[in-house]
Amino acid sequence: MKQGKSAQIKKMRHQKSKQKFTSKSTLPAFNYNDFAGFLRARYYLMYHNKYAPETFEVASFFLDDVIATIVQQHFTQFTSNERATVNLNEVMQAALVNSDDKDWRYFVLLVPVLYDMQQFIVKESTVNKRFIANAPKFDINFWRMIVRTVIAINFFKWQGRDVAEMMKTSNAIDELQFKFLSENEDDDDFNLEVINETFRGLSPKMKSLKNTDNVHKLQPELTALDIQAELDFAKKSLKQFQDDSVKDVVSDNVTDLLYAFHEGMAQEFNATHDLWQPDMLNVFAEKYLIDYWTPRWLDLDGIGGEIKSYLTFLSKKKSLTGLGKLVAGTVDIDRYIDVVAINFLLSKLSIDTVEKLS
Repeated sequence: MKQGKSAQIKKMRHQKSKQKFTSKSTLPAFNYNDFAGFLRARYYLMYHNKYAPETFEVASFFLDDVIATIVQQHFTQFTSNERATVNLNEVMQAALVNSDDKDWRYFVLLVPVLYDMQQFIVKESTVNKRFIANAPKFDINFWRMIVRTVIAINFFKWQGRDVAEMMKTSNAIDELQFKFLSENEDDDDFNLEVINETFRGLSPKMKSLKNTDNVHKLQPELTALDIQAELDFAKKSLKQFQDDSVKDVVSDNVTDLLYAFHEGMAQEFNATHDLWQPDMLNVFAEKYLIDYWTPRWLDLDGIGGEIKSYLTFLSKKKSLTGLGKLVAGTVDIDRYIDVVAINFLLSKLSIDTVEKLS
């Protein structure tokens, strides 16, 4: 689970002071959350105020994917005392290709941040004992071509086509990415109108959550008074949850999300908080969440992880039981909510807004 930005920054400062007393020859056991959280906190401090909110949220998502890809590709080195040598171009391309559950606008908005992100990771790696990153001279038109190709690949993926086979037997992907190109004298821009029209009626394909096929409403039916009592409990509980957290970690966007679970679970499943089950939570996230929650461009990256934090909070308050079962049964809900939220917001961006941000 991702930590809140404030918690990451606080931990980063602690780690800096702790490093002074750590032996230069031996690294401590690798902890992915610490490693990724440190880089995320550094990135937040450096770029949060540089970009528009939409751009920063997209960049933050992609940074997470890049960090994960770096570690996946060099897991042996990261879990030993060996420093990994990272080809950042390869890592970033792999992260783009694997982001096939994102709206096409996600990739267009990424282009303006790729140079900064590359420079950030290269610079951070020079003082990080875990890895050293290398990257060739940055070429914006090269990355625009990569992004157009990824968007074209996703167009066919979302229709269930075998992309690997297509690349062997036809030029359809290359031809489509050229249609997404709008050339001028200096740069290769995106033809946003063509991309938008191409994807009309298509939406990203997301991996389903577990055990969502056989979930039914509980009985008896909740009355209006029952539902109001649940909402009153939600307001009181969420205020406590927010007050008990590190300052600014639990934003209004988070409490709106959690309130949506209280309201929606009661309305759709006759389930008050003490009757929540993991399968119900998964189905609600998949089918109903956006009916009850309107995400904002604020702290989206990792927002789904607040579900587990809140379940833990309710368990400590003796407001629900079976925490272990709830957490184990909703293991993928955090990332699912993250992606649903950003895709929802991206889909609402007009072509003019996308053009300004890109």
